[in-house]
Amino acid sequence: MKKNITVNDLIECIRKGGVIYASVIKNYPDNDEDQPLQPLSVDDYGNVTVSIDGSDYEVEFNNIDRIEWQSNHDRKKINII
Repeated sequence: MKKNITVNDLIECIRKGGVIYASVIKNYPDNDEDQPLQPLSVDDYGNVTVSIDGSDYEVEFNNIDRIEWQSNHDRKKINII
């Protein structure tokens, strides 16, 4: 499935204090897909580091379902296609 999310979108999400939603988090089996995650960083491939309960985990780009952030009083949402 092709995504409508780019690495630049992820960078903007981090800059604006946004959140991501992921279907799978590496080494974190208790993931709730509806739980917003605060992204900390993103690499050149779109893999995102998130913090959960004081520990860092990685979300692979292909497992990101959507991202959201506030921009000029409007909430921006980007979903998979």
